Amino acid sequence: MLAKVFERCRRYNLKMNPKKCTFGISAGKFLGFVVHQRGINVDTSKTQMIAASPPPSSPKELKSLLGKLSYFRRFIPGLAACSKICTPLLKKRAKF
Repeated sequence: MLAKVFERCRRYNLKMNPKKCTFGISAGKFLGFVVHQRGINVDTSKTQMIAASPPPSSPKELKSLLGKLSYFRRFIPGLAACSKICTPLLKKRAKF
């Protein structure tokens, strides 16, 4: 499998940065996720960071929180329904 990857990189003249490459590992962190042989999970440090953050106190903070949660939406069942409750607070002149 790895030989195919290298062959394709050579064929399409793609370069790899050795400082950013890791081979022979069973799991690794990538863009806020833990990627392993069994699939993809959310990096627990990211979920702890979101859980430890204080509740939003302004529309800007709420928008930021909804964006963070949306990034992990495939792992949060019912997120759309919960977000729907919050979105009216993002409108102009909405009382927060």
